[in-house]
Amino acid sequence: MSDKNQILSILEDFASKERMGSFFIENATSDFLFIRPSGNPIDAKGFQAMWSSGDLFLENAEITKVHKFDSLGENAAMCIFTLGSKFNYKGTPNDDLPTVTSIFKKIEVTWKIAWMQRSSGQSDISLWNN
Repeated sequence: MSDKNQILSILEDFASKERMGSFFIENATSDFLFIRPSGNPIDAKGFQAMWSSGDLFLENAEITKVHKFDSLGENAAMCIFTLGSKFNYKGTPNDDLPTVTSIFKKIEVTWKIAWMQRSSGQSDISLWNN
């Protein structure tokens, strides 16, 4: 499997209703950060704690469209995608379509996510040229 296909497969796992909460524990670098729409960073353990707190309930998530994929050398890559996510946060329903930027690093032979940043609200997919 090509590096690109391996990374896209990892992202499909991320968008899994069953795995999203614990996903980064297994698939992130030790210095990983997720930048939330508020701008506040959270590490893999904090992300897992947030999802297991009972405040969040994920109804559905899917990679809607991959907009950009760039190899950044042998051991790094960047992927920008739109994530459709329907969830409930503290009783408030959300039906979001954010743009997500992710940076991957290859650790030995395994691709890991080193950085992920999610936009807030609704992305306009028609603004992407590809």
